[in-house]
Amino acid sequence: MKKMIFLIAIFLSVGINSFAQHNAGHNGKILMIASNPSVSKQTGWPIGVWYAELTHPYRVFSEAGYTVDIASLEGGEIKFDGFSDPEDASKYAAFDYISLGFKKDESKMAMTKNTLKLSLVNPKDYKAIFVCGGQGPMYTMYKNPEIEKFFTDFYLTGKLTAAICHGTCILLNTKLPNGKLLVEGKRWTGFASAEEQYADNYVGMKIQPFRIEDEARKMPNSKFVVGAPFSAFAVRDGNLITGQQQNSGAAAAELVVKALEDDKKRYPTYVLVHGAWADESAWGFVRNELAKNANVVVVNLPAHGIDLTDGTKTGLNDYVKAVTDVINQQPGKVILVGHSMGGMVISQVAENIPAKIEKLVYVSAFLPKNGESVNGIVNKFLNNKPVDFFEFNADYSLISIKKEAIPAVVCADCAQYMKEALVKYHRAEPLKGFNDKVSLTSKFAAVPKYYIATVHDNAAPYVLQQQMIKNNGTVKQVFEMQTSHLSFVVKPDEFLKILTGIK
Repeated sequence: MKKMIFLIAIFLSVGINSFAQHNAGHNGKILMIASNPSVSKQTGWPIGVWYAELTHPYRVFSEAGYTVDIASLEGGEIKFDGFSDPEDASKYAAFDYISLGFKKDESKMAMTKNTLKLSLVNPKDYKAIFVCGGQGPMYTMYKNPEIEKFFTDFYLTGKLTAAICHGTCILLNTKLPNGKLLVEGKRWTGFASAEEQYADNYVGMKIQPFRIEDEARKMPNSKFVVGAPFSAFAVRDGNLITGQQQNSGAAAAELVVKALEDDKKRYPTYVLVHGAWADESAWGFVRNELAKNANVVVVNLPAHGIDLTDGTKTGLNDYVKAVTDVINQQPGKVILVGHSMGGMVISQVAENIPAKIEKLVYVSAFLPKNGESVNGIVNKFLNNKPVDFFEFNADYSLISIKKEAIPAVVCADCAQYMKEALVKYHRAEPLKGFNDKVSLTSKFAAVPKYYIATVHDNAAPYVLQQQMIKNNGTVKQVFEMQTSHLSFVVKPDEFLKILTGIK
């Protein structure tokens, strides 16, 4: 019998699958800005935002992994133009099933009833902004100093700045600090005069007080362009993206998403590695918030979570390869973060590819010396005293923790629903990874290291954490959190403040 001795759950970071929808919002946030309700002086109609110009880009952004917030100048409820409603009696937009689905989703419509007030928005929280069109902007946004300043200030950061259809009316007057129009010398588009003529003919009256294309062509060094009437047409010039009309919302949004891939170089890249008996969803409580101002990649280790790799044959080298492959896909250096058993993994990765690692961050994690294994560190700490909380499969290649022991040991300060999740998603852990030894040299020693210690940790006792930090001797700074083993679950805001504050 090869029963190994472990400190109960010392490397546990149990997956939080039920509270972290996979890949939802993991790329950061995008702000969509819509018109507040108004009344057209031309037609007398109540006007606002065009459904498709909000819903179609919203779908593109969401499916690309971005969280979307909706703002308006005044905040509160926004209204949709009647002809844009897929259930309107005119049936003008009856084909628009995307908007119909949005309209039938109570949670989505709730966002339109309580939009953010633009003056209270922190633009630093967003990687792009997107001004929607509709009939409303021609009255609520045209020559409006607040939206013009917000748009200009965001544009000057170099981040992606977009507008579509009648929302582009703001560009007729928006100026840079030097007094020049923002769009001077730039290719851009908006609702075309031919499309305005069609709309006027359709309803039998002049709808808009002026035509964007007509005014744009009077501007100095104008490069206003249009595509075929009512076709999907969007253009990018630097970090400015514009779309022609309601059928261009998705096209403009797709340009934003593509440009955001190019824009990743402006942000630091964090690679997050979970611990034993866990998967990538363990980081769900902090991942999306971190992604506001960073590129965030979470690694799902082989034989963990829903990965179907045979755990009986999986070990440290497999984990190291998985993390290395992810890091090598990133264009520059990364900040590599490991929780618990993940500390062993990030240590070996840093030894193997030190040129790709900006810094290492250990979160109540194993911090080994050359030739050490998880089991070796634990045995030494426990003086080889046995622990009775483990269960093994028939050939002792997989190890589990008795479910009744998990909550109190791993996260005594977690909410009850979290404790239930820890038990529900428990999966047997490959034993080989605990016995495999790291091979470390001066290359690993030279990589900057930081440690986030958990003072009230029943899984990886604070005393053991301190011993590993002292024995390593190269940790630049230690931070302490008054939590259990799952600091990023119990106090996510404090955890992120520490993590992003590491210099």
